[in-house]
Amino acid sequence: EIIIKATMGNEMTRDFLRRQFEKFQRNLSQGSIHELADNYQKHLNEMQNLPLNIAVTGQAGAGKSSFVNAFRGVMDDDDEAAEVGTVKGTMVPKAYPHPSCPNIQIWDLPRFGTPMFKEAEYVQKVQFERYDVFIMVTADGFTKNDALLAKEIHKTGKKFYYVRSKIDISIEGEMRKKNFNMEKTLACIRRYSEDNLRMAGGPSARVFLISNGKADKYRYDFPLLRETMAAELPYYKKHISTMAAQFFSESELMMKKAEITSYIKKVALVSCACGVVPVPGLSMLCDIPILLDALKCICNAFGFDANSLRFLAIHTGKGFEELRSAVKKTPLANTINIGLVFSLLMSSSLWINVSIVEVAFTFIPLIGSGFGGASSFAVTYHFLNTFLDDVMEDARNLRGTLFEGDSQAFPPMKAGKENNNVLQSHSRTIYLLAQLKYVLDHINMLDESVGK
Repeated sequence: EIIIKATMGNEMTRDFLRRQFEKFQRNLSQGSIHELADNYQKHLNEMQNLPLNIAVTGQAGAGKSSFVNAFRGVMDDDDEAAEVGTVKGTMVPKAYPHPSCPNIQIWDLPRFGTPMFKEAEYVQKVQFERYDVFIMVTADGFTKNDALLAKEIHKTGKKFYYVRSKIDISIEGEMRKKNFNMEKTLACIRRYSEDNLRMAGGPSARVFLISNGKADKYRYDFPLLRETMAAELPYYKKHISTMAAQFFSESELMMKKAEITSYIKKVALVSCACGVVPVPGLSMLCDIPILLDALKCICNAFGFDANSLRFLAIHTGKGFEELRSAVKKTPLANTINIGLVFSLLMSSSLWINVSIVEVAFTFIPLIGSGFGGASSFAVTYHFLNTFLDDVMEDARNLRGTLFEGDSQAFPPMKAGKENNNVLQSHSRTIYLLAQLKYVLDHINMLDESVGK
């Protein structure tokens, strides 16, 4: 409270806020708060339903179907898993939805250059135009058929990635040699794969080394592949890939945080519109289902649910309870219900009442019936951002537990600028006040228009 009052009393801060108000208002439409909220709700729905189609192709026995399952975060023997170990291989293109993001479809494509799928007919038969991204999987060397297929993909202008699978088997063989060095071995395999691809006549591209071993599918280049793919997708598709990733490096984690922060802003404004009601206390009741959906969305985005943790435990050799204990502050998505949301909301009400409401009255002495909407915005925005801070902390804890002592996993996470808690708190306060002032202004404008 003292910090907020001091901030509001500073002339430089007042000038900053004034400029932020003007900028914020220029960037948003000038309609009523309900119109703004409707636009945001529409955008939220579009983000949740926007499709992303990922095609996975390769030779039989390369571990293509196993890769599809790993990418989706399911076990090879799960009911919804792609069938592995079949002699004939994939005969028709088959889509497998991502468990937490059904709009992401990972397609297992038939082999290229077989009697059933000849070169001249392949592009049309598997419907190349359907896919956003292509991933080519090989277990040994790249063949001429691989190179021809890569050229066909290259013609579409869409992104494609080469994957050298079963790297664990190659490493196991090399470990029997004297003076074995992991880094040199991986570099040698990567260079060989790239040279092999070049000799086959395929377009130049980076080769990602992937393991098919149950306990280390997420070592080596698997996280890097997913991070690279998310970064290179068209802007309007980045959100889907980022939100679906279960494993993340520090850069992936920060990308995920940025996406969730943007999502929170939209949810808060939708909550604001729901809160503009004349019945005292009803605005908070409107917040509960909104917060329920938002909390589940955030937890699922970070893989904080029982199924995801069990999957990680199996594939990293860790115990489920060990991983669960690393998630200290965040509830699992499957445990979130109205009662839990209400309990969490009440635990933060003191800060809201003392700080945000006081600031609102400082800005506008006579708020009137619009206070319900303003308080809904403030509560939702602050509550979800605080929840996100806890999720980020737990994500780092979980990652540290998963890869403790593993030199082939991601490098250690660093909190970086987020360690400066004072600056972060100050910046969030200023931004929140700017958002709140804008909302209150529009509520007053709406009240005036209704009065006329």
